[in-house]
Amino acid sequence: MSGTRYSSLPARTKPMSRGSGLQRTGRLRPRSEKTQRIYVTRRQVVAQVLDANPWCQIRWDDPGCQRRSTEVHEPGMRSRGADICNPAECVAGCHYCHRMVHDHPAEATRRGWLIPSGKKRAA
Repeated sequence: MSGTRYSSLPARTKPMSRGSGLQRTGRLRPRSEKTQRIYVTRRQVVAQVLDANPWCQIRWDDPGCQRRSTEVHEPGMRSRGADICNPAECVAGCHYCHRMVHDHPAEATRRGWLIPSGKKRAA
């Protein structure tokens, strides 16, 4: 074995050292105007959904449910094509239940709180 611990690994899999020289070359790019408009609408939708549903709709059968809704969840999820600005595709929930949905996706899918890609939410 040679003198370094990672000598047998290809160079790209070696852990980066603190002094690797990688640094940000500029400021973070601001949101585009289109994305900014979407998020202005999104804030309005979140306020509307939380006002209309002050109590947790998810209710993960667990004593951890805080009952009061504080977050909005999209069962279809943005990554799966859901419209984040459509109140009909949003569900109000407490932080605990929303976290449980994302921490246990198989169970959440079985319960209907996550919709598989390519499928639509049942009305």
